[in-house]
Amino acid sequence: MPAELLAELYVHARETYPEECCGLMLGPRGGTPSRILRCTNVQAARRARGESELDARRAFWIDERQLLAAQRTADLEGLALSVIYHSHTDADAYLSYADLAGALGPDGTPSYPGAIQLVVSVREGRVRDAVGFEWNAPAARFVGRPIAAFR
Repeated sequence: MPAELLAELYVHARETYPEECCGLMLGPRGGTPSRILRCTNVQAARRARGESELDARRAFWIDERQLLAAQRTADLEGLALSVIYHSHTDADAYLSYADLAGALGPDGTPSYPGAIQLVVSVREGRVRDAVGFEWNAPAARFVGRPIAAFR
């Protein structure tokens, strides 16, 4: 994971605290991410419409228009969606039930195959750690690995 992308992600996470940030990273298929795309967490609007009981401090939902635009950009430029990231506020970096529900399709496999789910822990406005979760097909689950810290 390039240090400059991590640095930008960490800035994003601190700026949105105490709400969760979210975004995407694009890069060559099977390669290192080369670009970060900040996205809008529309979870508060989803809660206001009665679509979720969780607010933006405890969940994220990427604006569908931004997600679609990112996928179009990746396709046009021959890139892939490498990373889906979000922060956890005043909590550890793990995949919550809500995170898993969003990451997995109805068949129990990733909605975005090959994309790492990256979670950043932000406590009291400071980045504490980050964990990247990759899909392990034989185990049929995400497996976490700490990401080198750059705060």
